[in-house]
Amino acid sequence: MRMIKVLTGKNSYALQDELQRIVSAFKKEHGDSIERFDGSELASTDGLLDAVRSISFLEPRKLVVVRDFAQSKELMDKIEEVIAQVADTTDVLFVDQKLDKRTAGYKFFQKNVDVKDYKLMQEYESAGWLASEAKNRDARLSTANAKYLVARVGNDQLRLEQELRKLVISGGEITKARINELTDAQPQSKVFDMLDALFQGELDKAWKLYRDQRAQGEDPHKIIAMITWQLSQLTLAVHAPMKTVDTLKSAGVSPYGAQKLLRMSKNISKQQLRSYINELATIDEQIKTSADVKSALETYFVFVCRKYQ
Repeated sequence: MRMIKVLTGKNSYALQDELQRIVSAFKKEHGDSIERFDGSELASTDGLLDAVRSISFLEPRKLVVVRDFAQSKELMDKIEEVIAQVADTTDVLFVDQKLDKRTAGYKFFQKNVDVKDYKLMQEYESAGWLASEAKNRDARLSTANAKYLVARVGNDQLRLEQELRKLVISGGEITKARINELTDAQPQSKVFDMLDALFQGELDKAWKLYRDQRAQGEDPHKIIAMITWQLSQLTLAVHAPMKTVDTLKSAGVSPYGAQKLLRMSKNISKQQLRSYINELATIDEQIKTSADVKSALETYFVFVCRKYQ
């Protein structure tokens, strides 16, 4: 019986892992009777139609893999015709991370074939996966440090696996110090640390974190946007009726992020936070016209920091 399957979703690591598993299992049982197509380079569906309806003369089964299939408008327009002509001895894998779920093609897939949607894991799931994966690789990573790694580099499983591989190779227990030494923090994480330094009155540290981001190519306007987002998150903690992790979780904040926000909110009044948001909005308007971004941010940093000195 033929297998027709669609692999999609934002979790590129899980998607590629499943793709490799299916291809490896097929090769082990049926050899190299595999044909591959790239939807982004598909000028016509003729070659694909020939592949799915023809049989292999060397092996009892054949596998056809079509990557980025949704990038081909002709293929999506003719997807019903293509699937209808798949031979009983042919298996087909359609692979595309960015399959638009609003299209008629996607609705047809859902009704007629096996669709696997690989979603990004929740942060707590990523931390659990990291700790388990580290153990499988004979490395020690505590749950607390796994959560810290997720908060530092982000929740993309592919990047987490790459960072974990680097940490495992370094040998020994994976500590917070080693994570800081061997991994690069995502910009949003650095912005949080930058604000935290400002709220502690540590102007030099905050400015160093800003310079680090600029050296890595981050646009100043994007940094301001990330500061704005962090302040909006902080607003949830400052104005929360019950200052608990569960309260912020119900508002969509991750448990680890909620802990950090609650800690930061202890030093900030509602009036102070309002003034920080208003001042940042003023600066944002100024730099859209003529103000120098660097000078404007220096002024903002001093404005925030002086309240804690």
